[in-house]
Amino acid sequence: MPASPVRVRERQATLLLSAYAITLFVFPSDLVLRVVGGQGYVAGLLALTLFFLWVASTLVGAHDPLAVRHPTRAALAYFAVTGLACWALTPFHGLDATQQLAADRWIMMLAGTAGVVLVAAEGLGRLANLMTVLRMAVYGAAFCAFVAVLQWLFTLDLSGPIRRLLPGFSVDGTLSVWQARGALQRVFGTAMHPIELGVVAGMLLPLAIVLAVHDRPRNGISRWLPVLLIGLAIPASVSRSAVLAALVSSVVLVLCLPARPRVTALVLLPASAFAIGIARPGYLRTLAEFIGAGSADTSVSSRLEDYPLVARLVAEHPWTGLGGGTYLPADLLAVLDNQFLKSAIELGLVGMTGLLVFLTVPVLTALGARLRSRDPDLRAVAAALAGAGLAGAVCAATFDAFSFNMFVGVQALVTGCAGACWVLSRREADALEPTEPEASRGD
Repeated sequence: MPASPVRVRERQATLLLSAYAITLFVFPSDLVLRVVGGQGYVAGLLALTLFFLWVASTLVGAHDPLAVRHPTRAALAYFAVTGLACWALTPFHGLDATQQLAADRWIMMLAGTAGVVLVAAEGLGRLANLMTVLRMAVYGAAFCAFVAVLQWLFTLDLSGPIRRLLPGFSVDGTLSVWQARGALQRVFGTAMHPIELGVVAGMLLPLAIVLAVHDRPRNGISRWLPVLLIGLAIPASVSRSAVLAALVSSVVLVLCLPARPRVTALVLLPASAFAIGIARPGYLRTLAEFIGAGSADTSVSSRLEDYPLVARLVAEHPWTGLGGGTYLPADLLAVLDNQFLKSAIELGLVGMTGLLVFLTVPVLTALGARLRSRDPDLRAVAAALAGAGLAGAVCAATFDAFSFNMFVGVQALVTGCAGACWVLSRREADALEPTEPEASRGD
């Protein structure tokens, strides 16, 4: 018996999103098609494809978006509308050619993000589909972490051969794989920066743990090896933001656990920190020195010095800014390392509300799905996604997050999967509602 059109679309969505999740981590985002520009990296092209397929299927009637409702679509729509409004005014701001290209790329990024969010939220109609996509995301993140661990422990860089792997693609810019922080070397993996590597690993670590526990058909190695690799990527990045991301996402997950697993998690968290200290002597001391340095640390003091500059630039275009992506300082010391400050300049107060809605609504959506559902697997996945979303939102204040494509892609995938959790929990609740007996109905 042939599969129904709905099942066919679900399989197609699962396959495309799985491919997106893998390519997001395997192929560095500085490997681009020149004719497309900065959004022309492999996962970026797939994200745009998802957007065009969603639009096309809606226009021809193959997909009815009104039949599937989720809060993440409203948050995405508001973010997109405010971003488009800011972009529409860019011709009046006297931008140079580079800034205008950056503004156009921001719109392409919005389109790709929309494609991932909408297809994930509306195309993953079963928990098995959602678990498959998240499994591929964890495998992809584990591969990125494996590359980072090789760089960290053995100074062996696999990202170089990967960058030469795809014909027609070229490297956009130059990178140094190793950076010094104190007495330690910090690495990238296949990310663009150690902070991006660390934040993404911190966001996804609890999700990897949840899949290791709840994705039972797989064997133990395939479930727990990704947890180990992603966990090692956090110290490999030597990043305070990574620790913050792991802490936030883990706290959300632990608070959502039943009592007995919560106690176990509270015991294991300090043990894991001790293991890192044994495996990497000097790591905890170096990290503690940077955390305890406060304003004496140059990276902290430079952030504090940004506020007068930001206030002056925001005052010049307070409502809609100059357009997304247009703040391109020639002096690296003027890089803000704070997405909210950067967006205040680029998107103004109107666009900032869109960004805040886009970052916070998925967290509430995932938590709402967890509260509504009775399925332990769905509840655990929703809690992990809520933690990942909150970690991304918090860490957006510690680096210019939307300048890094892997982070953008992970945030989009988390948002879309949070929407899918909402849809699945709502269907579950509807299925459990008792039907009204015929005898109780009025004539």
